Amino acid sequence: MDFDRIIDRKNSNAAKWDSKTLKNRFGDENVLPFWVADMDFASPSIVSETLKQRADHGIFGYPATSNQFLKAWQTWTATEHNWHVPLSKVCFAPGIVGAMSLAVHLFSKPGESVIIQEPVYQPFRNMIIRNNRRPLINELKMEAGRYVMDYNDLEEKVSSRDCSLMLLCSPHNPGGRVWGKKELTELSRICLKYGVFVISDEIHADLVLGNRPHIPFSSLSDECANNAMTLMAPSKTFNIAGEKLSVAVFGSQEKRKAYTDAQLAFSCEEGSALALAIGEAAYKEGSEWLLELKAYLRENVSLIERFLETEMPGVKLMRPDAGFIGWLDFRNMGLSHKEIEERLLSIGKIAMVEGHWFGQGGEGFFRLNFGCPRSLLREGLERISASLSDNFIH
Repeated sequence: MDFDRIIDRKNSNAAKWDSKTLKNRFGDENVLPFWVADMDFASPSIVSETLKQRADHGIFGYPATSNQFLKAWQTWTATEHNWHVPLSKVCFAPGIVGAMSLAVHLFSKPGESVIIQEPVYQPFRNMIIRNNRRPLINELKMEAGRYVMDYNDLEEKVSSRDCSLMLLCSPHNPGGRVWGKKELTELSRICLKYGVFVISDEIHADLVLGNRPHIPFSSLSDECANNAMTLMAPSKTFNIAGEKLSVAVFGSQEKRKAYTDAQLAFSCEEGSALALAIGEAAYKEGSEWLLELKAYLRENVSLIERFLETEMPGVKLMRPDAGFIGWLDFRNMGLSHKEIEERLLSIGKIAMVEGHWFGQGGEGFFRLNFGCPRSLLREGLERISASLSDNFIH
């Protein structure tokens, strides 16, 4: 796979590159986009080949079942994560965010608090509020340049508030942390003790870049699985996020039935025939492509670190364990978050996601999507440097 190849995504209805979207979001349609979390790489060739085969068939009616896709996920997960899940515990879901929002509606009550660990992917907060629940923040702590969980704060809050649900981001977005077994086990212990059900978003699970393996939350124990809903998807893995494919895993058959009944009630139990076909194909034949992708992403991380060290002293990267998003720390620049944001847009013409979008603890950070050809990444880093050059001391 030629990951260095530049593919023009303008005028392709891509949210990341759409001129009107950039104008509305950043005030300038000409900024270089490093914001939306999809990659600027072509998906595995098997994805295009499968689409072409289906297109040649010429008929695109209702799919009979999602079972072939689910079976492909089952085999993939057993191989990649050593997690062997009976199909009786899984169901199809058309996208992780929608699945989580429906679960918030089902497994908590109006007015209740729902735990999230900010800074975190902002739709977590949105889905809580839109379901008439209240976000309860268990803010992550920074230790040695990496996020860790604050268990004392978590236990104090769930023990004293009206709270029966928690949303977990694993691996973490935007920090890229792969949570270890000890960390997840302690989290599970607290949630089990206080009757807090856990919904675990594991969309970046396949993109581990280091030696620390991803541990599916529900794989910790049967007790933990019965108290959790774990969500996975091929969307980030194979750069097919627009296809709305995901898998929900339940240890509790009661919870699974409640969820699938709600899917039927809202008519969101079916997937697109084309999406199911490419998701199945990617899981079956995409492993070699993924190995090459992760090697390329690791080199991109190294490029960022070298560039920061030599050209942007004072800006730090929270080295990601997984994923293709870099959490950049600008807090030592002597500028306010607003000043940095204005410089990046007006001088550098570069669009990243501002840290306060992720909630508490995000001020002073920006999220950089490095899932792109290396030449594009270099240009982005040079634009950041140019935006802040008068604040660097060499």
